[in-house]
Amino acid sequence: MQKPELNKQLEQHERNDKNSGGRWKEKLGNYLIDISKYLLTVVFVASLVQDLADMRWLIYILSAFISALLLIVGLILTNRKSE
Repeated sequence: MQKPELNKQLEQHERNDKNSGGRWKEKLGNYLIDISKYLLTVVFVASLVQDLADMRWLIYILSAFISALLLIVGLILTNRKSE
């Protein structure tokens, strides 16, 4: 039979293992959200500084699509459901 203190330590260790599994997903999600914001910012600033005449609409559409995709994946990864 295990001591109550040992049971508490084992339960705490199991909870920490479950939480650490979700931490990397949350960190990755936050990273992808940040990349999404930076991508839109870079395209916007680049269009102000340099004329993107030839492929302007293609660059805007691709950057908006990639940013939206990164944002959605980031939001999915950071979504923490209460247990």
